[in-house]
Parts: sequence; structure tokens; C-alpha cells
Amino acid sequence: MLKDIVERSTKTPVAPSAPIPGSSSSGFPAAVHRSHRPSAFAKARQSQAARAAGEKVAGEGKAVDAPPTIGTSRHTDSNISGSNRLSEVEQIRKSVQDENLRRVEGMSQLEREEEVEELKERFGSEILELMRRRQQARSQGSSSASVYKVEQEANKHPAREERDQDKSGPSSRPLDLTNAQQILDQVSEENWEKVESMDKLEREQEIEDLQERFGGKLLQALRKRAEAKAGTGKGKEREEASSQGDSLRSDPPNVSSSSSAVLSKPRPTQPDDPSLSELKQYFPSVPSEPSKLAWLQPVPASAASSAPSLSTRFDLSGNVLSSAEQSDLPQHLGLHHHGASPDMAGYTIQEILYLCRSTVPSQKITMMNTLSRIIHKSRQGVYQEVVATELKKSECIKRSIESGVEILAGLSRGIGVIESGINLLFEALDGPAWSWINEEQDHPLDFTADAIEGEGISSIPFEDVLPRLKELLSIEDGLSSQTINQLLLILRRATYHSKDLCEVICSLIPPVIRTHVTAKAWPPTLTSQSQSHRSYPSLEAMRLLRDTTASSRECAEDLLGQGVYETTLRSIVTATWSNDLSNEVKTHGQGLALEVLRTYAVLGRYGLSANIVTSSSEIWRMLGQWVNNHIQSNSAENLVSECRVIEAYFKLLEIWITCAIDPHRTTPEHDLTWAQVAALKWEEEGVSLVREAKDTKLLAAAIEMLCAWTKGIRVNGIKSGEAERAQLVVALGETRLNELLERVAGARTEEQSTERLLAAAVQLHRLLLPAGQLISEKMLDQLQDQYATNVNTASRYSTYLRYDLLILAKPTPLSSEWIASALNLFQLFQVGDEPLALELLDVILKSDLTAVLPEISQLDHADGLQVIRPLLQYQILPNVENVVSPYQPSHLYLKATSTLRQTPPSNNEEKPALPGLPLDRDWLWSPLNELLRSGTSEAIQQTPNDWQVSEVTLVQATLLLLKLCYGNRIEGSDRAGAIFGLMKVHMLEHGQTSSNAVNEVEVFRDNLVSDLMKGLMTTLCLPQEEIARSTTRSRQAEEEFVTSPAALEKISIPFLGTGVPFYQFYQDFLDLYESISFSDTLFTQLLLPVLSMDYPRDYRKLLWVDHFGLLKNVRLTITQIPLISAKGIKGYFEPYEEDKEILTAYARALTSGQVTKDRNPFLFVLAVNHLAALFWYGANEARDSARVGLMIMILQNGHDGLIKDFLSWDFESLVFKDNEEERKKRKEIVRNLTGERGWKRIEGL
Repeated sequence: MLKDIVERSTKTPVAPSAPIPGSSSSGFPAAVHRSHRPSAFAKARQSQAARAAGEKVAGEGKAVDAPPTIGTSRHTDSNISGSNRLSEVEQIRKSVQDENLRRVEGMSQLEREEEVEELKERFGSEILELMRRRQQARSQGSSSASVYKVEQEANKHPAREERDQDKSGPSSRPLDLTNAQQILDQVSEENWEKVESMDKLEREQEIEDLQERFGGKLLQALRKRAEAKAGTGKGKEREEASSQGDSLRSDPPNVSSSSSAVLSKPRPTQPDDPSLSELKQYFPSVPSEPSKLAWLQPVPASAASSAPSLSTRFDLSGNVLSSAEQSDLPQHLGLHHHGASPDMAGYTIQEILYLCRSTVPSQKITMMNTLSRIIHKSRQGVYQEVVATELKKSECIKRSIESGVEILAGLSRGIGVIESGINLLFEALDGPAWSWINEEQDHPLDFTADAIEGEGISSIPFEDVLPRLKELLSIEDGLSSQTINQLLLILRRATYHSKDLCEVICSLIPPVIRTHVTAKAWPPTLTSQSQSHRSYPSLEAMRLLRDTTASSRECAEDLLGQGVYETTLRSIVTATWSNDLSNEVKTHGQGLALEVLRTYAVLGRYGLSANIVTSSSEIWRMLGQWVNNHIQSNSAENLVSECRVIEAYFKLLEIWITCAIDPHRTTPEHDLTWAQVAALKWEEEGVSLVREAKDTKLLAAAIEMLCAWTKGIRVNGIKSGEAERAQLVVALGETRLNELLERVAGARTEEQSTERLLAAAVQLHRLLLPAGQLISEKMLDQLQDQYATNVNTASRYSTYLRYDLLILAKPTPLSSEWIASALNLFQLFQVGDEPLALELLDVILKSDLTAVLPEISQLDHADGLQVIRPLLQYQILPNVENVVSPYQPSHLYLKATSTLRQTPPSNNEEKPALPGLPLDRDWLWSPLNELLRSGTSEAIQQTPNDWQVSEVTLVQATLLLLKLCYGNRIEGSDRAGAIFGLMKVHMLEHGQTSSNAVNEVEVFRDNLVSDLMKGLMTTLCLPQEEIARSTTRSRQAEEEFVTSPAALEKISIPFLGTGVPFYQFYQDFLDLYESISFSDTLFTQLLLPVLSMDYPRDYRKLLWVDHFGLLKNVRLTITQIPLISAKGIKGYFEPYEEDKEILTAYARALTSGQVTKDRNPFLFVLAVNHLAALFWYGANEARDSARVGLMIMILQNGHDGLIKDFLSWDFESLVFKDNEEERKKRKEIVRNLTGERGWKRIEGL
């Protein structure tokens, strides 16, 4: 760039003078006679003088005074002689030359030097020498043939041709040069000499300079020409040149055709090219920059059209185009564009993602709609695996979400762009798969996290897009109904993600309800019904209100304070009107009423807005009459929407009755009292529905409402409401309820509605006792046989049914079988069942258990097993101030309820599992967990102030309860849990100092603790029988857990977390054994389960190698070994050990006397088994193998009895047998492996 800058000397500008107005009054210049004007010759002389003085004439720049005008030459007839045409050309050349000479003569010396310097800067210093030689050639008189030869050679040197053309223009092209070949040879020789004198760096600089000036194509052409000259092609070039010269002499071309040939191949011209102005002046009709017009030319077929495309290409409908379609589809379909392959139809996914950010609205809308279709089809599995993989690699979903978020952030204002962006976001979030949001549920769904992190609802920054969302949703009829529904569904999905996210979007609810519900006319008039564009109150907006309320108590209180809920009550009123509205309008109105009822039911679970019963009593009276009329007419069962409204109405009554049981539990207190509820006689409406209804859902809803009423009358009625309950029994006895229940129970169906009806009926039967009996004993026995032992029915309602059946069958005093069934039932309780679990726990702990557990009298505490009640309650309900609403409404939890949705369980296994329902199988061991973490235990911190219990007492009570649970049989995964629990008892001494009191001993040495642990260990040492059908989990799941390797490692994860491996826990346990065990038998037994072959070799190495000195203290027989694996004792002996280090430790222990047959019988047979398998079943006979080496070690260092045991060991029965035939085979193996020396050692044995 710098070398093209030419500095010029500037002159001081002269200020222009103001124009002088003419004296003519007509506005035209005054006529002047020619005698008064300067003549043309005088003007020419003045201009010539001005140029000689270095001044410029107006209208003139660097161009010549009178450039010759060259038009298109006329085509002459072929009979015109060549001499005439040459004379005409010569005349043109001569006139131009004369004009140039006159111009040069008129220049001053300074101007000439400036022109010379400018020529050097433009074309190099060689151009002057070339021009001198051409002038000499002209002076000698040349022929037309030589001129043509020079022109042909010049065409072969485009760089020189362009320099000549830039200097003199196309009109001054030399056509009569002589001795052209001689001049070219001289120039070539000079160029060769100059190149030879250059070093490598100078040559590279010259090449770079040429590339900058003329481009890379010039160098390629020069190289090809040089290669042709160097080879055989040189002679051929000359022959072609001579033949062209002959043809020229016979028929020389005219100037016009020559000029056209030059113009047909224009060189690339840049806008700042010095010759651009000359080209525009001489050739105004020729494009000055043809490269910019190249896109108008037809696109040549690329190689990609013939080869298969590497990237998948889609049409605008999201269909994949085949290779043939990409090449053959016509261009009018709109599938061709200026991409990487413009000749191929379709768009790649990268091009679509790129064009989704286009600033052209129509293009942006088209591409976003296309991308939405592609994502939709990909979700449905329409595409092949290759296409799906490509979409995944391109992060199609993530980038689509980003594009949709940009639209929501307000970066686009067009309605079409906004609707397409929202549709794209909806598809990218997998919105069409959210059908589970609208499924009929008896209770709000749990919080549900995104399936893939970064590709779900959590990837939307709602804090940033909230203002824009509020603006879009506040405009009435601004967006299409489909777009509004998509936005509302996205917000509903956000309420299902987390409580925090729900609280973020809570501010959107009031404008949404105001714009899309209350602002809509309802019911619609006859005129509005007939309109083509009907605008009804939005059901999705009402569902959003309900979902937000169910997700967060804070949101419910906020919206209640803004009066959002009261504005929806009109839907209740209009649903009861019996007018001539169409079925569509009636169905929509009943849908609105249904959402209002469900929303108030959710509020009631928090104890909120219960006063609406009295403040809007007329509305509820009208709804009650409408329900009763439909019940009496039996028409409700014919219309699904009406059935749902009736069911929701009774569910709402159940919630309000629960709120009235204790007026101090509502917010605010005394919002609804029992006297107000009793005056409304809602129980009579329930009895009426039971009498008339046949639908199981309606019957279940009515009976559940009666259950809540019975609970309330037991609390608030006189003598626990005996009279009222007796009246209810009589009223229900007059119905066909018993007959219907017997028919349903006899069908043995496992439908949820059937189980719900049976559970509600059995609960009502239990609550009405002893005032009367609702269900016969025969039917209760039938239900007991059907549900108490059936593991295939594990629904929530079947759990409630088992619970009530268990409470009804409770014996006095409690039996061990009943207690075992009750403890097993705890495994079925889910989040929301905390009231039932705590009630059942109190039934067990507060009962007199002396008859079934005599050892309880040895417990040194007056409260008996109730001492561990606070710790077990913490496992069921860890936070009493922030709970999930119970599934069965309970007045005790109204104020503490913070949400109706369960939080998804944490996937972080590095930390210990959090307490709460559902319970782990070893949850009864949890008091020991709290003792081991006593310094940081929240359970201990939450205990009452008067709770003072010693560590030993807690362990005693825990072991007593476990004895009740296990009885005389421990099966399945409970075996691993029991082993781990017993290890925890010993680990209570880990980290303890020696500053204990004089009379205080280790916990595991306490007499009661020791006896209870020995009883459990005795059970664990018995072989497992075939796994019985469990009441808590299926047999298949139980077997899968039992047969899984390293059961202790798996069972310890809830307590240790994955951050602390069980191997580390076992190391600490082994160190503790060395320090305080004194070879305690029970302590020793707990060391051995990890020696099973189901566990990694590290455990066996830790004991046999790293703690070799402890082996002599393990004095256990084979009948004292705890059995965890389903394989029993065989789990220690099979598969056979293959680790050389451990096998060497076995041999070392046997030969050194560290493990003997009499003192350590189990370890002895264990080591002999694995070494014998190596000796007798091994295949490696090399002298340096472990098999031969260890055999020689045994023969050299072992005594005769040890060698005899190896020869007589039986792998099947795990005993020593005297088998003569087998002994001979083994002796032969010893001879083959150790030679005659080994044979002599065993020959006499």
C-alpha cells in the first residue's frame, strides 16, 4: 500500500469569487457577436500557453487534450487489398504518435520528469528500455507480419502486455514492430542475467511482489510456458506462431477484431488500479469490474453434484433429500441457495442453524419453521441413525434453544418471527412430549428435572426473559392461540422443575389470568358464539395457576394477597347454569369450573383461603344443588366432564373438612371452624352420592370425604362423636355399598380406581368402629388374603389398604408375626405417607412387647423402646417445618406444608444418603448412624431437651427392635445389612480415648448388647433357605441383590457415600480389631465376610499379607462363618484364587505355622483349598511358574500332615477324604512337576 502513495506538491487554493449577476432581465445570457468572442484558434493558443506554463485548463486532468475516438470498424469485403487496410491502420497509428509528440513537446522539463517517475512506479524501470527499443524498431520500418509475431509473443507474456496496455491504452497497441523476436530474445537474456545475479531472498521478494501485482495466475502461466519451452513443446509453439503469421499475411485482421479479442479476456482490475480511469474513458460500455458480476453467470456443475453429499440435506418440510434429489431437483422449488454447494438442492443442518439468525424476517421464519419440523421428526425417530448422530454432533437442540431464548429476550419484534421462535423453542424443549402434565392425577406430580442437562427447561434464563414474557402475555389477542398455549405450557413445565424456578415466574401469573381468563367474556353471547374466531377463557392459564400454587406455598400466599383466586370464582357460577349453550361451551365451562375447584383444593392443603366457604357461601350452595340434581338424575355418569366436576367438588369438601378439624392449623387461624362445617351437612351429600352413584371414582371421592368428616367428629364431637358415627353407619347400611364392595373385591382387579375405593371403604370402616361395622368380617378376611401377602400390588392405594387391614388385625398383646409385617410395611411408604408411618411406628414402640421380647426387661430405661423414637422419627420426617403435603389430608401438617410436590432424589452419592421416605432396608440401624456422627447429627440436635439416653441404652434398644424385625431368620440383602450394622456397633469405639470411667466398658462388651449380637450372628451363620416371597419386594429383585458381588460395598453406600469407600472403613475396622479386640469371637467373625471370592483381592491381601500376624487369632470353625452370598459357604472357596501374591501368603501361613489345622480350622482349609486347586487343576508346568514354586515350597517346608492334607482334600464336600485313586493321581502330578526329589518326599506318605 505504501509504495502506491505518490506525494504531489500542492498549491495554495484560491478562494472563489462570487458570481456577478448578468444585466439581462430575461434570465438568459446576453447575445454576443462572434467578432467580440475569441476565435477557436485563439483558444487553442491560450490553452497551449497555459499547459506550457504548467497550468491546467478547465475540464482537463491527466488525459490528453483530444483523445482519438475509435469506433467499431466496418467489416470490409474480402476483395479489398491488405495494403489499403494497413495504410488505414498506419494512418491511425501515425496520428496518435503525432499527437503524443505534440503533447510531449508542450510539457515542461519538470512535467516530463514527473511522468517518467510515474511510469517507473507503475510499471517498473524496464518499461523505458522496452519503449526505446520499440521506437527504434518503428524507425527501421517493420512489416505487418513481424508486428503480429510480437503481438503473439506479448500475449504469451501477460505481465508485459498489461504494462504496455496501461501505458498507451488499447488504441495505441503496436501493430508494425520489426525484429520482434530479436527484442524478445534480448529482454529474455537480460531477465535471465538479472535472475542469476539474485540470491534466494531477493527471488522470494520478487515473487511476492509479482503475486501482489498480478495474482497467482500469472506465475502459473509463466511456469507452464517455461516448462513448454524447456521441452518438446518449444518447437511446436514456434510452428504454431509461424503458421499464424502466414495466415496473418494472407488475411490480416482488422483493428476492430483485434480489439475485441483483447477485450474478450480482460484482466482482473481493482477499484484503485491506476489504469481504471483510462479504461473507463476508452471503453465506457465494457464493465470495469467483471469479477463482481460473476455471480450472474450460470453456476458450473461442481464435483459435489456427482459425488454423494457428506452432510445430510433437508427440504423445507424437514425431509431428508437423497443424493439424486439434491442434484436433480429444479431451482424453482426454493431449495437452492448461496451456500457451500449452490448447485445442490436442500439445506444442511449447519446452514439452517446459521440462517435462523438471519436479519431478513421471511428467511428467519422459514428456517426456524424448518428446524422445528426437523427436531419434531427426530424426536419421533423418523430419521436414520446417521442423521440423528449428525444432529446431535451439531448441538441442534442446544442451539435451537438459544435461538428461541433470543426471540423471547426481545431481539425480534415481528409477530411472525416471535411465533416461529416460540414454536422452535417449544419443539427444542420437547414440548409435544409433555402430555404427562395434563394426565388425570389424584395428587400433584413430583418435581421433575430435565432429562438432559442443558437441553431442558432449566436452560432458559427466566430472570432475563421475564419482562418480555410479561409483555407478550399481557397483550390481548396479540399472538395466535397456539403460540399462547405453547408459552403457557413452557411456563407450566417450569413449575414442575423446581420450587425456586416456580417462584421466579410467579410474577407472570396475575397478568396472565387477567388477560386470558378474566378479560374474556363468559359465558359467551349468542353473537360471539357464531363468530369464526372464538376467544374463550384459557384453560391452560387456569392450569398454570394451579400448578404454580401446588409447587410453592410462598407463591400461593403471594397470589392470594393479590386477589388472583377470587377473580376465577365466576366460572363456578356459570357452570351451574342450565341454559341453551352449545355442548362445546358447556364442556369448556365445566373445564374452567374443574380447574377452579382443584385450585382451591390445593390452597386448602396449605390451610389457606378456607374462609371462602363462608364468604362465598351462595356460590357453593348453588354448586351443591347442581351436584345433587345431577346425582338424582343419574346423568352425571353419562358425561365425563360432569363426573370430573362432581369428583373435584367432593375432594374440595374433604380438604375443607380437614381444615376445620383444628382451627389453629389454618392460616390465618380460625379461618374455618368445625361448627360452620357441621351446619352445612356435607355428610348428607356424601351419603346421597354413595346411594345413587355407580362409578368407582365418584364412590371413592364420596367415601374419602366421609372419612375426613369421621376424623373431625372424633375430635370435635361429644364422646368422640359416637352418636354421629352410629347415624352414619345406619345411613350407609341402607345403601348398596356392601354389595358393591363385595362385587369389586371378588373381581380381583388391580385397577387403581378399584384399589382406591377398597382402601377408602376399609379406612371408613376402621374409623367408624366401635360405633358400627360397615364391612363384614368375611369380606375383610378376603381382602386380607388378597392384599396382605401379594407382592405384585405395590401401588399407593394398596399400601393404604394393607395399612388399615394391619391396624384392624392388631392383636393384644402384639405378636411377633404382626410386628414383622408392620416393620415390612415401612418399606412401601412413599413421600406423602409420613402421617401413616409415624402412627404405625408409635403403635409398635408404645405397645407392651414383654411377651414377644423378654429381653426388653433388661433395658435400663423406663421408656423402653421409645428411647429411640426421636431418631427413627427423624428418618421418616427429617424436617418438621418444611414438609410435602400428605397424600391423605391431615390437619396436623397444614401449616408445615411448603409444597405439594416431592423433590427429586439427589444423585450425589459422594455424600451419605439423606433421610426421609422411602426408607432404606437397613433404616432400623439408623440410630447407630447418628451415634457414629454424634458431633454433627441433626437427628440428635432435634431431640427434646429432656431426652437423656446413654450410648449403651441406644444400642440395646436398637438391637432389641432388630430382633423383633428379623426374628429367627435373616434372608436376602438383610444379611449384608446385619453384618454392616454389627460392624457399626464395634466402630463406636473408633477414635475413643482411654479416659472412660472406671466402670465403663466398650459398648460391644455389654452383656445385653453382646447377647443380642451373638443371637443375630448365629442366624447369619446358618445356610440360607430358598428365598421366600417377600412382602416388601419382588423375588426377582431380591435375588438380583443377593447374587450381586460385594454386597457389603453396595449396602454401605447410603451411610458412607461414594466419597468414603468400604475398603477404607474395613481398614479402620481391622486396625480397631488389632487394638481392642483381644480375639473376641464376634469381632473376629466380622472380619471374614470380605474374604469371600465375591470381593476384590485387596481385602484378602489386606488380611493375609498386610496383617499376617493376625491370622493366628482367627480361631473359627467352618460353622462359625457368616454367610452373605446366596452361594453360602461355597462363596469363600470358589472360584479358585489366581493371585500369586495371595497364594504365596497362603503357603507361607501354612508352612510357618501361623495357620494350623487345630487352632485355625477355617483359615487352614481355606488356604489348602485354593493351593490344592492350583496344584491339581493348574495347567502351567514351567519350572519358574507359581504352581511349581509353591509346590516345592510346601514339600520342603511343610510337615508330613500338611502334605497328606493336600493329597486328600476333597473340593466338593470341603473335607479331607482318604481316596487312594485320587491320591495316586496327585502324587504323579508332584513327580511330573518336581522330579524325583519331590517324589521321594511324598513316596512314603
